[in-house]
Amino acid sequence: MPQFSDRTWLCIILLLGVALRVGVLWTYYDRLAEDPDGYRAIGASVAAGEGFRHPQTQAPTAYRPPVFPLLLAMLMLTGPAQAGLAVVHLLLGVGTIWMTWSLGCRLGLGRFILIAAAIVAVDPILLQYTAHVMTETSATFLIVWLLWLAAGDRTISESARSSTAHLILMGFVFGLCALCRPTVWAFGGLLALRWFFRRFRRRPSIAAAPLVIGLMIAVGPWMIRNTLEFGRPILTTTHGGYTLLLGNNPVYYDEVVRGGWWAVWSRDRLLRWQADLESDILETDSPVTGEVARDRWMYDRARRNIKEHPQLFLRACLLRLGRGLWGVVPLTGTEGASGKVLTWCIGCFYVVVLAGMLWGIVSLRTKDAEQWMPLLLLLVAFTAVHSLYWANMRMRAPLMPAVALLFALGLSALKTRR
Repeated sequence: MPQFSDRTWLCIILLLGVALRVGVLWTYYDRLAEDPDGYRAIGASVAAGEGFRHPQTQAPTAYRPPVFPLLLAMLMLTGPAQAGLAVVHLLLGVGTIWMTWSLGCRLGLGRFILIAAAIVAVDPILLQYTAHVMTETSATFLIVWLLWLAAGDRTISESARSSTAHLILMGFVFGLCALCRPTVWAFGGLLALRWFFRRFRRRPSIAAAPLVIGLMIAVGPWMIRNTLEFGRPILTTTHGGYTLLLGNNPVYYDEVVRGGWWAVWSRDRLLRWQADLESDILETDSPVTGEVARDRWMYDRARRNIKEHPQLFLRACLLRLGRGLWGVVPLTGTEGASGKVLTWCIGCFYVVVLAGMLWGIVSLRTKDAEQWMPLLLLLVAFTAVHSLYWANMRMRAPLMPAVALLFALGLSALKTRR
């Protein structure tokens, strides 16, 4: 049996990733013409020179983060948007595999980085959303790029890693991540706390000014635009209130939380709840007009529901994490015998991967904790946010490179113990 080099195995894994993603795009190509979250409509408005406008009201909107609509707008201006998105998602998916391998090199994982790259290549969530007009593919690539910039490369001197240009780029990429998936702001908050803690302990830490400069280059235009349109420098979106209310309302508590672990919120009940929500907004004593006011009203309503039903809220938090963000099987699987087999295969895959990730975290050595800390803080940030806000398995997509690398770390620890 031939002995392949690590580079040869990496090429094989990359080719596998290409083949699987091409297969998904070929099979579900029509999904790239759909627009479930309105990103395509906003992108079309930008491409037409009208700016970010709501697809229904045609009013200025900050309901969705801007990076993905801007990407779609560029594709619409340069050629067939559907085919262009397929190519971009393919390139970003393969780029994510390579970046995971390169990040593993920086973390000193040895040959186990090939296993991490293979996990990202075959991950069911990343494969599925290659053929969706959603942010999972682009957000995952941007976040693994950010982790790659933040990780300590053992072959690069400390001065080179802390150079002004490198830190500006890191801040800029963080801004792109936050403008693609606003949950990343929680990750930034944890990084800031870590920076202050290190400064307080008088331990070496990176300079904050270049990071802030790079960050403002990315998010500054979005904040200025929102200030001009809404009178407020909205840093994220006007979608947060709805996302918090979606997972914290009496109908969800009754149908899903009280319904047991496998209960699913039926589409009819969801649509009825959305219609009732609009009626409630219209019947308020003071008029609720505009996205900012609606977002604030939904935040207030969600907080009231949480305060009135604290026990159901805590149970909902556990459900959002246990079967949502960190779930192992999709709740709405494919019917039939083949669908059940596929669901069980996905479940077994994630049980093994997540168990290996936990072992990797437990076995992390103190001397290596500094290098792995950005990955750990990323997991903590997403877990904290999605314990409160709406969550399902696809929310885990940007975490999969970190999960795969921690799984590889766990295997490395097992080999060391043996």
